[in-house]
Amino acid sequence: MLGLRLLALLVLLLLGTGWSFPARAVTLVEQAQLTLTLHGKHPTDQPPQPHAVQLPYNWDQRQGAVDGEAAFAFDVPVNDPSVPHALFVPRIGNSFRVLVDGRELARFGTFPPGPYDDASFTPQYFALPDSSAPVRRVEIVVAAQAARQGGLSPVVAGTEAEIRPLYEDALFWQISGGRFIAIVSGVLGALSLLVWLRQRESLYLYYGLGELLWSVQTARVLFTHAPLPWPWWGVVPLAAFQAAVPLLCRFALSVVGKGDSRLARFLGLLALLSPVTATLGITVPLLWLMPAWQILFFLSGLAMVVVVLRVAVRSPVLEHRVLGVAVVLVVLSAARDNWVMRTSPEAYAVVPWIRFAWVGFAISLAWVIAERMRKDVRAVAQMNASLEAELAERNAALEAVFAREREGEKARGALEERQRLTQDLHDGLGGQLVGLLQMAQQPGAAMNDVALHLRDAVDQLKLTVDAMHGCEGDVASALGSVRYRLGPRLQAAGIELRWDVGSLPTMTGWTARESHQLQMLLFEAFGNLMAHAQATQAGLGARLLEGSGERAIEIELQDNGRGFDTQAAFAGKGLANMRTRAAALGGTLTVRSQPGETSLLLRLPVPAASTTPGEPGRETGRPPLQPANSTLR
Repeated sequence: MLGLRLLALLVLLLLGTGWSFPARAVTLVEQAQLTLTLHGKHPTDQPPQPHAVQLPYNWDQRQGAVDGEAAFAFDVPVNDPSVPHALFVPRIGNSFRVLVDGRELARFGTFPPGPYDDASFTPQYFALPDSSAPVRRVEIVVAAQAARQGGLSPVVAGTEAEIRPLYEDALFWQISGGRFIAIVSGVLGALSLLVWLRQRESLYLYYGLGELLWSVQTARVLFTHAPLPWPWWGVVPLAAFQAAVPLLCRFALSVVGKGDSRLARFLGLLALLSPVTATLGITVPLLWLMPAWQILFFLSGLAMVVVVLRVAVRSPVLEHRVLGVAVVLVVLSAARDNWVMRTSPEAYAVVPWIRFAWVGFAISLAWVIAERMRKDVRAVAQMNASLEAELAERNAALEAVFAREREGEKARGALEERQRLTQDLHDGLGGQLVGLLQMAQQPGAAMNDVALHLRDAVDQLKLTVDAMHGCEGDVASALGSVRYRLGPRLQAAGIELRWDVGSLPTMTGWTARESHQLQMLLFEAFGNLMAHAQATQAGLGARLLEGSGERAIEIELQDNGRGFDTQAAFAGKGLANMRTRAAALGGTLTVRSQPGETSLLLRLPVPAASTTPGEPGRETGRPPLQPANSTLR
């Protein structure tokens, strides 16, 4: 309903205003004596010189593809010579001279017109010189080129107070209005192209290019000294106009969902051919080509209007109806301009309505684009909300899976720890207890030997429990636990222990298993020392080595015992067990022995993420670290 009301209002406005733009001056000069001077090839049957003609005089329509000059002479009555008088000429060009009573009043350009001279779109105002004569003889000489839209409009004469407002109104609608339209079309076209660069949707490309080209063709009226030489300043605006119309028609078809139809592809072809036809029509010139091309435009535009209106009438979408109203507005304005150009005597001077109707059309199309973008943004927001909800749901599911995995990992860790403990108790303590049982059952078994083996079993059990409750990765704590458990036995065996442990980093990735492996390796080494070395002194040192991008912990155990042959068969099993434990820790074990000196060196690489305590220090003679348990003290 809104679209129908706007359409009815527009029709009433057109009917009320009329198809022409009436002059409001005191005197309207519509007839003059013409003297022609033609250049180049032209028909030989020319009218007599001079002869009477009706104004406006459109050079291209009257003379065709011929250059030349036209001198228009007429009289202007002066009712009150004491009042300043003036002339207002809506259109004159391409170059001109104005003479009053045989004296030159004004001049523009050269004769023939230069490549940059074109005043045919700018209204002109001429103040008449003072005179007491009741009639002034005015002669306007026009130099025109073919296809350059030269000629002379009706001339308005009267007092300056009457003429000046008419000139300023014409200047506003022709120049200021053209400047406004060029700016609006340029801004809308640039914004649409920016949107197209982001979204790559073809309808934004059609609209953006169409508006920019329309801005180019509108800007022609702003120049009296053209920025390009003729004929290229004629080719560029004409090509821009001929390409803008089919591009914007294709945009309208895209909005209503007909962007891939045959009509849309045909309009695209017209836009591509527009530079060729404009060049032929201006440079050759083929003046018949432009009317033929306009008929083709009219038929394809009419087909577009039918398609858009059919969709707009049936569609509940508001943007389709707004587009339908905008299309009807442009079609009615184009029809009015066409009618006036062909029937009105003021055709050469009239300001085309389509230039201003196009602003409404452009704003309507811009609103359609904004509405589509608003819907797209809302759809994207809804999609983002849906994706966020789905993502939150999936995150919750993943968190649940991770929680189950963590619980399973804890359960697997506990199971592995129980299996390790079971294996350690079975292989170590279990074997010792079985051996002790067999020893105790032998007649004449020595109680001291039984007690010694029992102490070994108890110490191994305590170290196993300490490893379970110790700090994973703390090498110093693991060493301190070994010292705490075996120190009294070393002292009872008459062996003096020297302890030299520096500041050591925490081993990243170590668990109770690695700590237990280290403790059992040292337990076996100390056990062999007490059982076989016959030593009186022993020393354990640990330090951090850094250099060439590598870090390692070196743990060295020394004694002053009798030594042994490291290659002997009896020494193979114990050393093999210790080397196996060292390999399980990722390190290496080196053994050197000779009478009076035996050395066991364990080298453990430090992981890159491991940290060293901030306060380094050496542990010399300080109390050993206390174990985590208290029941086995």
